[in-house]
Amino acid sequence: MPRTLRNALATAVALVAASPFAFGQELPDPPTQNTVFEVAPKPGHAPEFEAALKQHLDWVGAQASTWRWEVFEVTHGNRVGNYFMVSRRHSWEDFDHHQELAAKAAARWRAEVSQHVESLSGGIYSMLAGFTRAPEDDLASYPFRGVSFFSMRPTSARTFLPNLRKVTDALGTQESAPPELWFQQVGGGEQGTFLSVRPFRKWADWPNRGLARAMNQAMDPAESGAIVAELGKVILREETMVVVMRPDLGSP
Repeated sequence: MPRTLRNALATAVALVAASPFAFGQELPDPPTQNTVFEVAPKPGHAPEFEAALKQHLDWVGAQASTWRWEVFEVTHGNRVGNYFMVSRRHSWEDFDHHQELAAKAAARWRAEVSQHVESLSGGIYSMLAGFTRAPEDDLASYPFRGVSFFSMRPTSARTFLPNLRKVTDALGTQESAPPELWFQQVGGGEQGTFLSVRPFRKWADWPNRGLARAMNQAMDPAESGAIVAELGKVILREETMVVVMRPDLGSP
């Protein structure tokens, strides 16, 4: 089994979106949809792209939009230099109400921003509230995120989610377990993709280390080994990265 899979389980089967609710507190079902766009600027165009993006999001904010956008920059991983734009905690009805402004924003993006963009992709991620350990305080106080994308075999969620439930329940018994937020992609991109987001304030708080310690205390090695074996049958690949919040670029 690939070492990354073992590491994934050792770090609690280890994100652009989250919730400010406390540990142990029930997260509401709606709204849980989060829109995520990934942008790769053209080589050498990062300064121009950032300036154009800031102007674009300032314009969106001036339209009295209820869609607030957070911006993250990838600092580690295969996508270094890319940016994620995230608008979180929407209902499906919000998408209907947003259509007119979204069309205007897309036209303005093409006119003002796209000349600095190499590629653009987007998806909708639904928060898995029952698997999420949200931070005790405002997520904005966590400038960093460890992010893992898990691509699954078709129809494998029925295997993945029960095993993730075992890990989530075990970590729920450990007060030392750091925050972790789980999402499932429901629109755009490869279906069957799951997303783990682990916020942290400084590198000394590297969350994978805290998750591994909590997991070792919470679950018997034989049981965790059995979960690893099950996950190895359904996970096609795992991609990890670190992103940093860019409040200077996000919605005002």
